[in-house]
Amino acid sequence: MNKYQKLSIGIMIGFPIFFLIVSLFTGKWGFFFWSLPPSFISGMTGLFASKHANRNTYH
Repeated sequence: MNKYQKLSIGIMIGFPIFFLIVSLFTGKWGFFFWSLPPSFISGMTGLFASKHANRNTYH
């Protein structure tokens, strides 16, 4: 796994955890639920882009 894949997985998991904590403290679950789609979209985009870039490089 390269550093970009690790970063995209970190974004995909880290942002929802952050907003889960915010939602637990505020009691407003909209923060958490609205953070899920953008974090998954950005994480999956990063994973697919890094896999595509790895496929096109020659070692």
